[in-house]
Amino acid sequence: MPNIQTTAFGEAIYPYLTSPDTQYNTNGVYQVKLKVTKEEAQTDISIINKLISELVAEQHKKTPGVTALIRRAPVPYTNNEDGTVTFKFKLNATGVNKTTKQPFTQKPNLVDHELNAIPEDKNIYGGSIIRVNYEPIPFNVATTGLGVTLRLKGVQVKKLVQGQSNLGGFEKVEPTVAEGGF
Repeated sequence: MPNIQTTAFGEAIYPYLTSPDTQYNTNGVYQVKLKVTKEEAQTDISIINKLISELVAEQHKKTPGVTALIRRAPVPYTNNEDGTVTFKFKLNATGVNKTTKQPFTQKPNLVDHELNAIPEDKNIYGGSIIRVNYEPIPFNVATTGLGVTLRLKGVQVKKLVQGQSNLGGFEKVEPTVAEGGF
């Protein structure tokens, strides 16, 4: 049974929540970074660190006396200089199930402050205030090491920031043309 966790509310950074990011992965990845206060981050940090400790203990049992060779992957959070913590969540949009070999598509569940579904035509931009439902997934990969990834399951939007034209801040002005034109 999945172990779904919920973060505190924080600021969305570079969210790809209504459509997946396909820049580096043609299958698409839904992702968001969430910036929260250090105090509010402690529960999620404890969950991540506990899972990593369990992986390390399991690896010690499998290979006793080889502790120097246990490699650790980077943690899915960053302690920022301003006293905040930024978590990274992601979810593959499409892929093939390793067990059944069947193709799949998935996307995070997006709801507003009243738990109403957010329409697909609404884009959630950076600066929105959100909280995230996620599943911490431990992994042990030879090339990367022992670690935890945070699988994005859903997002509740408390304050929606939507995109604007790149022309914000400009107003019409009278042209001034130097001799010779532009």
